[in-house]
Amino acid sequence: MVAPIENIGIQTSKYCNVAGLGVLIFDYFLTLEPEIRWTWNRRWNITRILFVISRYMAFAAAGMTSYAVLATRANENCSNFSAASNAIHIITIVSSEGLLIIRTYAFWRKNNKLLAVLLVLAAICIGCGVGLTDFVGDLLAVPANPSAPPTSNCTFEASSNSAIQYGFLVAYEILLFSLMVFKRYKDYRDCDSRLVRVVFQGGVWYMAPMIFVSVVNAVITAVVPQSYNEMLDLPQIVLHSMLASRVLFSLYASERDELEETSLQISTFYPT
Repeated sequence: MVAPIENIGIQTSKYCNVAGLGVLIFDYFLTLEPEIRWTWNRRWNITRILFVISRYMAFAAAGMTSYAVLATRANENCSNFSAASNAIHIITIVSSEGLLIIRTYAFWRKNNKLLAVLLVLAAICIGCGVGLTDFVGDLLAVPANPSAPPTSNCTFEASSNSAIQYGFLVAYEILLFSLMVFKRYKDYRDCDSRLVRVVFQGGVWYMAPMIFVSVVNAVITAVVPQSYNEMLDLPQIVLHSMLASRVLFSLYASERDELEETSLQISTFYPT
């Protein structure tokens, strides 16, 4: 029998994740018009691929999480389902971060050395985050009791070691945020270009909530009772997908207005 406090935690996590699905659907229709305007008629390139993955893989993540929330799966083995769901979550987050990397690369005037460093650091963060999480999980795993009755591993909970992944995500997002701020006040202090302002403000207004939610998620996963630690699982995916899309839409809109007036080259985003 599930303890009352644990049951409250699991139910709270389920409500938050189902609410995340609702927000994702609402935001999709809210931003469908700018998506059609700015992306549907453009040639395929790395930016559009990342955008499509970030925007539509979030629905796959939301669907799998909602199934995990709503389905009754007593005495089932959910290891494969959980692994697939985690992989889709990671791919969605990575694609959203990829859009932020490209934006930072453009803001730094297409500095190839910076891009190489960011990509290497991203690979290190992904590898260390996933690898350390699994390693610590194996260390903390309690050996199964052969005489104990079989139990289901389909509970809507995550171990506290998942906070390691969020920690690496926070560190990387803070790095991108810091690079934007540094470049803005080093090279664009006296620049009045609307495009520069939009790119920078997009970094501030869109990345700050991402960092905040990642920090809160890491704290919840590491500190609060285990039954609550999936509370922001899907909401974080939704937030990354929503804000990364808005970054791209605002860039497309601003580039149309000031392409000939700014010295900032953002051809990475706009194939000719």
